[in-house]
Amino acid sequence: MIKRMITLTASLSLAACAGYSNINIGFDELSEAKAAIADAKAAGAERCAPKLQAQAVASLYWAGHELEETGNYDAGEHAEEEAMLVARAVAKAKAAKAASKGKCMPEIIKLSGIQFPHDSARLTPAATAILDNAVKTLQRRSSIKVEVAAHTDSSGSNEYNQALSDRRAASVMNYLGTHGVSASRLTSKGYGESQPIVSNATKEGRTANRRVELRVLN
Repeated sequence: MIKRMITLTASLSLAACAGYSNINIGFDELSEAKAAIADAKAAGAERCAPKLQAQAVASLYWAGHELEETGNYDAGEHAEEEAMLVARAVAKAKAAKAASKGKCMPEIIKLSGIQFPHDSARLTPAATAILDNAVKTLQRRSSIKVEVAAHTDSSGSNEYNQALSDRRAASVMNYLGTHGVSASRLTSKGYGESQPIVSNATKEGRTANRRVELRVLN
């Protein structure tokens, strides 16, 4: 029986993740749970701690269902179960937030193909075409903030590569900001040669390491 209940809860959690915000539940008693789930989501829990977040959402869903049935959080035969479900939703959401914030690699929106002239942060026509598509992506995902992260290969000194990547990141950020993305959603940071994705031993590897990415911050 216990195994069956766990399986059922797991299945319902997935459905609840997609639809709990549309449930017609206006009870004040659920405010803390709803706020905790929203905080966890903002910390990236849906991506970084999906099981905990799904459990939180499922508990909120069923608490709302019980409240709709009884109409009163403080009365009725289901009051104890309602209180337990609300408390569980809050606890799971807080755990999901703790498991996500600062411990999960950010989502990366790759800007494949952006290359700059040698020793330059000037955007080429090919680069601006890629960024125009990025603008459309960010307009569709209007709730997210991003860091423009620029990387170099290992040619040159660390100091030179850091400064160059800073300029390139700022150049991309400025383009996005002047083509329809709110500046409040954008930051930029250069990482120099510190985060290669492949070896710099070959020309192909160095080309791959010279890249720009958008790191989703929330």
